[in-house]
Amino acid sequence: MIEKWNLSSFDKFCLKMNIKGAWLFHQLPDFKSMGDSLCELLSNYPFLLGRYSQAENAILYETNAPTQLPQGIFSEYSRPDVTVGSLIDSDTQGSRKASAVWSLAPAYDLKGFLKGSVCPFSASLVHLADGELLIVSGAHACMDGYSFYSLVGQWAELCKGGSITALRVDQSPLPSPTAFSKEEATARAQQAGWQIIGAKKLFKMLWNMVKSGAIKKTYCIEVPQERIQNLRARSGAGTNAVLCAIAAKKLYSRLPGIKSFKLIFTADLRGHFPGIDGKFFGNFSQATPAGVDFDTETPVAKLAADIDCAVKAVLGSQTPENNVRISVCASEYGLPYFYFDASDMNCSKPGSVYINNQLKFRPAEMDWGKGQALYAFPNELSDMVKLWQPAPGGPVQIIYGGLAAAIMEKRRK
Repeated sequence: MIEKWNLSSFDKFCLKMNIKGAWLFHQLPDFKSMGDSLCELLSNYPFLLGRYSQAENAILYETNAPTQLPQGIFSEYSRPDVTVGSLIDSDTQGSRKASAVWSLAPAYDLKGFLKGSVCPFSASLVHLADGELLIVSGAHACMDGYSFYSLVGQWAELCKGGSITALRVDQSPLPSPTAFSKEEATARAQQAGWQIIGAKKLFKMLWNMVKSGAIKKTYCIEVPQERIQNLRARSGAGTNAVLCAIAAKKLYSRLPGIKSFKLIFTADLRGHFPGIDGKFFGNFSQATPAGVDFDTETPVAKLAADIDCAVKAVLGSQTPENNVRISVCASEYGLPYFYFDASDMNCSKPGSVYINNQLKFRPAEMDWGKGQALYAFPNELSDMVKLWQPAPGGPVQIIYGGLAAAIMEKRRK
């Protein structure tokens, strides 16, 4: 029987993006064992073995649980000429880009997915000279970071002989794109003080996207755990706020003419919308403004405290829910409104810094039964700033991308 997994407005926004992760291990289970556990896992998420239909704007899939993995879902390769150390050294240090790891297996065929010829999920096991590399890729239209890393973690758990509780794939709790009429959605956007995205701002956004996308290098700062804990104690703020403060201070120290900035952060909206909690699988994360302006000259500990307070205030309010309800309708009707000025980030003189904190996914703690990962590589999506921890208990990387990386590289002090 053929079923449909309809794409939401969140999914459609990510339609042309690939979400992926890579892990280095001393040792992993054998290829067959990993394949068997993956087959068991995907029986809980059958749409990940389906095909995208542009005509129906949905993933079409069979409900029958697979008895074996379709060809191309999980592949095995051997690279005895490559060592674990060489791949770790190729990661984002200074302004180098972590590209070596992704070249060791065929890239996920996103074009094939969009044409309906490739499944939304694939994985590769690469045998190295002194270890193993696991690469997992998928269509971002089917999952956000929370869903992706939850999925990989469940695969690992099954491979160890454990049991899992599958996340819910029911999308009925998502807000309806026609919940408000076009007129009501317009009125609500105006009442909420949303920005009008006119031709000038739209052109600026598109131009900056082109310029930022052309910059393939990243710029990385490593923050030791000792410094994080010290700033947490001094500020009373959490790790996220401390790292956001460090990231912003470093960026704006290169931009002395900018006296204040806005913070945009990626918020997992599970638990902030009726009917959608931590058991929801799909895309339900959204860029969210912290709601206040911050002084670039504020000392880092005080800035961390201010950010912590502002983020908690936003997440504790109705703002995220209201923004979601209005934005899905605004997207449906093509309204020229947005809840923050997206043209003011990812530019040569950004008044806003956008930070995607991926620490809570704990990617380096993945364990298939042979020990935790030696190193975890972040995806290559075009975040302005990404927070990442590549090794368990180790320093955190603040990774600047696009024009932010260019600012950091050219204006080092």
